[in-house]
Amino acid sequence: MLFQIIEDYIFVDGELRPFEHIEKLSHTWSYNHVIGDHNVECAQIWANGNSLDHCCPHDLQDEWNRNKNKIKAFMKSFQNVGLSMKDLNIIDIVPENFLKKFLNNKNQIAEHVFSNFEKPKNNDFMFELFCMIEEIARKDLKLDLEYLKFKSFDPYIKSLLQRLRKISPRIVYNPYGTVTGRLSIQSGSFPILNIAREARRAILPSNDCFLELDFNAAELRVLLALNEKDQPDIDIHEWNAKNIFKEEMERDEIKKKTFSWLYNPKALNKSLEMCYNKNYVLQKYFDGKYINTIFNRKIKADDHHALNYIIQSTTSDLFLKQAIKIWKLLKGKKTNVAFTIHDSLVLDFHLSDKGMVEGLLDVFSNTELGKFKVNVSGGKNFGEMKKMNL
Repeated sequence: MLFQIIEDYIFVDGELRPFEHIEKLSHTWSYNHVIGDHNVECAQIWANGNSLDHCCPHDLQDEWNRNKNKIKAFMKSFQNVGLSMKDLNIIDIVPENFLKKFLNNKNQIAEHVFSNFEKPKNNDFMFELFCMIEEIARKDLKLDLEYLKFKSFDPYIKSLLQRLRKISPRIVYNPYGTVTGRLSIQSGSFPILNIAREARRAILPSNDCFLELDFNAAELRVLLALNEKDQPDIDIHEWNAKNIFKEEMERDEIKKKTFSWLYNPKALNKSLEMCYNKNYVLQKYFDGKYINTIFNRKIKADDHHALNYIIQSTTSDLFLKQAIKIWKLLKGKKTNVAFTIHDSLVLDFHLSDKGMVEGLLDVFSNTELGKFKVNVSGGKNFGEMKKMNL
């Protein structure tokens, strides 16, 4: 049965009533935190993240635009008199008859998607991803504003402080913001993905410390795995030095040479190609128009971007699958997932859970593509993280 959730209310069978339970409800437009992990189909996932406007059937567009614009007009009128939407309940400011028409249109658009789109093969993964990122989005980041003010002579810090006056100190991810499926950040969210190093010192844990789990050279390891080769149990750049370059070079030089070859389609290096066979991977996962990853993503690509998309998309999905496993293990614990940055998982760690650390590392490192070496860091703030040997 179709339903929509708005604030603390649920719209079902044409009626709007206080939210109670959803056990008998099965289909909605988008994920909401009150759904929890109940088995609900989300049309937004079926539509690969496309908007209501994009998915609206042609014969409903005029009605949808009319009702959507009425809702926007009501909200704008309250904003024009200086009221913040964060402090208002939409149920209280929009007449119920208009709200019902708007929510009924959402049901109609969702029903159109379920009737005309195929259920994506990665639907279950995307649903669990929404569960995790919605939980992250509901928590305020703890920020050391006094530190930021002290450093406000720095133009970047000054700009960040000004921005923080307008946005919520929450991290709201967009799982559809990139071609490859890598998480991006919603507008108005705290800019965790591109936060400058000098500002990281201001990000504090709500518990005892941060614990960061980070795959060692994740993209190279994914390329090895797609070549059906075993994972080195040491730093992959050290392994490359011994097994590929076979000469004395600094780690940074090896790293630079390797990635210069990896992401330049015209670059040639016979030794690297013998190990990380790019052509083999391209032939296996790229048909000339689309890449098809092992995690059921189909992405349009040209020759220049195909390998990048294969590696980055596979790496992102692999990491997020591991992050979800950790998030599930931490349910009911004081430790929680604070945020993710690309292929790095940052936990807001409580010392009462220190007995879990070995198990968390084991789960995180054992991926569908083999056992990946994990770098571990810890710190009292996100700017002063130190490597830990565990």
